[in-house]
This record gives sequence, C-alpha cells and structure tokens, in this order.
Amino acid sequence: MAYLKLKGKKIHIKYYDKISGKHKEFSTGINATKEGWAEAKRLLKQFKQQEDLNEKYTEMVSSKILSEGIREFLEIKRLKPKTIEIYNTVRRILIDVCGDKNVKDYGQGDYKKILLFFDKKNYSRNTQGIYSSHMHTLFEYFKEMNYLQKNPIKVIKRQTKQPESIDDSDLQVILRHLYVKGKKEQYYLIMFLLITGFRISSALELRWENVDWENEFIVAPNVKKDRTFFFPITEDLKELLKQIGIKKEGKIFSYSRDGLKFYWRLQKQLLNNPNGSLIKKMYSMHQLRKTFITKLLEKGVPVHTVKALADHSNISTTINYYASVNVKKMKEELDRKGIFAGIFGGEIGGGKEIERTG
Repeated sequence: MAYLKLKGKKIHIKYYDKISGKHKEFSTGINATKEGWAEAKRLLKQFKQQEDLNEKYTEMVSSKILSEGIREFLEIKRLKPKTIEIYNTVRRILIDVCGDKNVKDYGQGDYKKILLFFDKKNYSRNTQGIYSSHMHTLFEYFKEMNYLQKNPIKVIKRQTKQPESIDDSDLQVILRHLYVKGKKEQYYLIMFLLITGFRISSALELRWENVDWENEFIVAPNVKKDRTFFFPITEDLKELLKQIGIKKEGKIFSYSRDGLKFYWRLQKQLLNNPNGSLIKKMYSMHQLRKTFITKLLEKGVPVHTVKALADHSNISTTINYYASVNVKKMKEELDRKGIFAGIFGGEIGGGKEIERTG
C-alpha cells in the first residue's frame, strides 16, 4: 500500500517494499501546493500501477545534485544551529574538493580526495572524525532515498584524549593575576567553572532565576543535550555567588563567546613575561572542567557521584575519560604499602631467596 506523506515542504511517497520486507519512502521533489498535491497524486497512481516497486522507484527518483540533496536533508531533519553549521561546512568541503555533482556519481575516488584534503589542511584526528561522521550520515540519507546505491564515506575513528587537568601551581598564578589586577568579573567566571565543572555553554546561559536558595541547588541548563540538571550549592559556591552579587533575575555571567578570549590573552602574557615565564603552558577554558572532575576523583568521590555532578550522559564517559587519572595515585599507594614485597626475597623483600625448582 503506497500513499502520499508530507515532510517539511516536500511531498513524499511511502510504500511497502516486498523485496526488503520494509516500509520505505522517497521525496517526489514536489512542493506541497494545491497544484503540487494534484501532480503528486498522478505520480502515486503511476507508482501503484507498477508491479516491480523497486524498479519503478529507481526510475521515478530524479537525479539529485549534492547541494540540492543537502538542502532537502536540512529541511527534513530537525537539527540544532550548531549541527547545521557543521553540515554547511561539510557541504563546502564536498563541493570544493569533489564538485557539486549528482549524488550517485560520488564514489571511493571522492573519499580519497577528501582524505587528502584533510591531510593538506592538517586537521586533527578528532576534526576528521567529526566531518567524516556527518558526511557518512548525509550519504546514508541519500542511500535511503535511493539517490545512490553505496555510501562512499567511511567514518574516521576519533582519538580518545587523556584528560589533562591544569597544573596546581599554574592555576594559582592564573587566579592570582585575575584577582589582583582587578579583573573581578573574569576571576568570578573562572572560579565558577573551576568549582562547579560546568560546561562553558551552560555557565553562560545560567540565570539567577535558576538558583533555588531554599533547597540549595541550581537547575542548570545543559545546552549540549538540550536538557537541565541539578547542581548543589556548596558552601564555596554560595560564597562565590555572594561575591558576584546576588540578583533576582538576569544572567549571572554576561560574556559572549568572543568575550572569553581574555583567558587566552592572560596566559600569553604570563608565558611571555619579561622576567621569565610564570606558567608552564597554555590551558583551554574547558580544562577547568577537567580539573574539577579530576580533583573529585583524586579525593575519592564515588564515580557515580562524579557522573551526576559532571552531568555525563553515560557512566562510561566518567570512567573511560577520567578514572585513569588515579592510576599514578594507586601505583604510589601500592609501592608505599609493599604488599607483595616479602614474597620475592633478595633486595625487594629482604627475606630469603625463594628456592627454585625444576
């Protein structure tokens, strides 16, 4: 049974494919106007009359130029602005490298050209992973729509980075310079990120209305996942909010993304100090979050508690990315206790050498 279906502004035909045993659909490419519906009905009638649905489907789907296909994809999918931004970048890369040609003409040769482009631009493994993943999703859509038979794009696996917290001495220097130079607003933001582990996007969206003083928690926005999470108002956090100046409403921090460059500029000054560098290296603002999570784990806070405070979607994120920071600490503890030292003999155990047999 085939029928017409509206998706976005385009009319689609949905049908049951006897060969695959699945329901499928494709875009007619017709706009949902009065005349468009009449034309789509005529097309549907032709479609139903055809015995071999797959063969007819292939015949009916018009050739699709890449730029048109991406425009259709973005119209149908409900994506966040940041994701749309990535797809627009992907569109530019594909067109610049391979040309704005028919989707069915893309193949392995084009994928190789894209890989060469990534190398030429010296993109990191993670950036390549992000772009290739979005390209793959895009061509999977084209495949579902039968615009091409095989997805030419393979997803490049991203590298799992070992979390790196900010060196304690460097952190003290950064905070001290922010404080003594009268940059109180900048100091407050950095301290807030450090003692809460908030993502920068969440901190910038935080409002005084989100602070529940009676129950002592913050209903914080997770901009990345489009949801909210709860964070307790600790004594340190309460004192910091008082220093900022409690209000009834409005944003707690008024910075734009561009306004956050002060953190980078400050570290450059500290590194290029005429009397010698005052910090060992540069740190990203996101490393304040990593430092928060690392400190919790080093102090023995249970992983499930850390997961909740960091608002990780999955416990594996907390374990895989952050639990390993305790390996050095565990090694030092085992060496200090010398649990198995006595059974080896010689210099290690200080006891008699174990008799060797065989």
